[in-house]
Amino acid sequence: MPAAGWLVAWWDGADLALGVVAGEEKQRVRLVLEGGHEERIAPARIAFEVEAGSPPGATPEARRAAGRRLTEAESRIGGFAAAVDVASLWDLAVEADETQDDRTLADLALGSATGERRAAVVRALLGDGLHFVRKGSGWEPRSRAAVEEIKVQRERTAARDAGRRAAVEALRHAAAGGAWEPSGSPEERRYLEALEQLAVLGLDTAEGPRALAIQALDGARVACDRPSEGAFRLLRRVGRFASDDENLAIHRYGLRTAFPAEAIAAAAEAARRAPSGEGRADLTGLDVVTVDGPATREIDDGLSVSALAGGGWRIGVHIADPSAFVLPGDPVDAEALARAVTHYLPDRRIPMLPEAISEGAASLVEGEDRPALTFLVDLDVSGEIAGFEVLRSTIRSRARLDYDDADRAIVTGEGPFADLLRGLSLAAALREIRRTAAGAVRIAVPEVDVRVAADGRIVLERSDPSSPGHRVVSEAMVLAGAIGARFCIERGLPAIYRRQGAPEGPLPPPQGEGVDFVAARALRKTMRKGEVSLQPGAHHALGLPAYAQVTSPLRRFQDLAVHRQIARALEGRPPAYDVESLQRVAATTEASENDGRRAERAVDRYWLLRYLERQRDEPVEAIVVETVPRPVVLLIETLLEEPVPGLAGIELGASLSLRVERVNPRADLLVLRPV
Repeated sequence: MPAAGWLVAWWDGADLALGVVAGEEKQRVRLVLEGGHEERIAPARIAFEVEAGSPPGATPEARRAAGRRLTEAESRIGGFAAAVDVASLWDLAVEADETQDDRTLADLALGSATGERRAAVVRALLGDGLHFVRKGSGWEPRSRAAVEEIKVQRERTAARDAGRRAAVEALRHAAAGGAWEPSGSPEERRYLEALEQLAVLGLDTAEGPRALAIQALDGARVACDRPSEGAFRLLRRVGRFASDDENLAIHRYGLRTAFPAEAIAAAAEAARRAPSGEGRADLTGLDVVTVDGPATREIDDGLSVSALAGGGWRIGVHIADPSAFVLPGDPVDAEALARAVTHYLPDRRIPMLPEAISEGAASLVEGEDRPALTFLVDLDVSGEIAGFEVLRSTIRSRARLDYDDADRAIVTGEGPFADLLRGLSLAAALREIRRTAAGAVRIAVPEVDVRVAADGRIVLERSDPSSPGHRVVSEAMVLAGAIGARFCIERGLPAIYRRQGAPEGPLPPPQGEGVDFVAARALRKTMRKGEVSLQPGAHHALGLPAYAQVTSPLRRFQDLAVHRQIARALEGRPPAYDVESLQRVAATTEASENDGRRAERAVDRYWLLRYLERQRDEPVEAIVVETVPRPVVLLIETLLEEPVPGLAGIELGASLSLRVERVNPRADLLVLRPV
């Protein structure tokens, strides 16, 4: 162990440091370092003695003197180290092909092996990091091949670092408003790809790309509320996205926006072929009407009703039959399976089937003969199902009505189809009573659809599912689904069923006739999530023992698949799908449907926030729909639900005015404050 006063070189991790020995304590060496503070180290960490000297005293002045001594030694060692030609030293050592000690290397490089020269050589070798490898107390020269490989790696690293600096500088220039001048370098591409992942995936971005994207944002000095927002805005500046309102959900969920050419051609050819009426009941003499929203382009259900001689009604639910045009496995079918559903987004609609079929040949267009799958259901005067028949048919819609038309006809009794609609309305009311008695749950609150008009205006379309027209259509669709399920069960057909377990705990008190947003939220939280299964089971929210979706085959592949099963059975042919293939259809389409729902929610919220931008600093009306664990309000106009700080102690159901303090749609940020 060196005596007190010695200036020594010691290993501080992988670095060689200097210190003055102040003494020994508990088998450890006390060192005074350049700054005057003290370090205690194990004796084994001392590399060698550099020079003798007087022991440092304990006074501050003595410590400062020791520090000056170290500073002077560091200066001399630095000068010696700068004179070491490591490459030449390595040339000599590699020929000997053996590990060298620092004394020998110092003598070769600097002409003597004093402590300072030894320290200088070690510092030079460490700084070089290329030609020698430290092996215990010696230094092993790397082979020539190893040195060349490391040089190549260093060159690559240097080029990569230079590319990153150049890419970040170009991004910073673009972020500041300058022209984007891409270099096409690999580093630039990696930054852009990472930024795009962050912009599209947000918090779900993998750690590596996220870190790279954050590095780019920091380097480009982009200010933002959320990193994903900053990534989008930076990419917008470099032309990666075409619009400030780019629909990122399409990218995130991989929604298919363009039909393959072969699917377009196959759809056009199928639409030109008039389906044969063979095997179809001619129901063109029935008065059939369709009731849809004014913007609906895929008309897939029509309704009829006639009185039964002994009382009651025969309800006809006539569903468009795209299976007459789309064959299993053809190009249209393959694309429809991949899409699974039609996506209805505020700024665009992405159909499951090409328009030639979904809006043309298969759509129940007013005044045109169309193939259909018809559910004829006999109801007695109490709304009980007395019998049913399912058949392939040809129908002709007498009129296309919207919900306002249907509401007026039912309420006033006026118009050419008022009697038909009133009959349907009475039957629907009786069916709803029966389902409610069986445990069905009805959530009677309005809905808001947000739509972007052709001129860019954001339009909110409010609908009331409790209106007479909506209830007629809703009950008819539920009735057809119940009959479709019964038909498949009785025939032993593999089918896709929708099931829902019993509520979790007791249901809240029933809603009254008015709109009760608090009760609706409580009901939704109580209900279990629905599920898809090839085994029939109860659907508690509908109050049905079994239910299959069959009413939207133009825009839901699962409905089309069940249509095919039923149609084949009616023709006396084997099912289109066995259990295994139908399981694959159900799994594939359910995943796509879930992604579609997430996409629709995300895009709806974005455009609702865009709508609220024009109300910044203005009051909006709200109602408190939750107080525990934190207050949540529902905005009356948009039906957005948002947590709001600063409402401690407020009562559930309280109405209040809030001020829109901040809105950043791209960052999914909405800040509301009490007025």
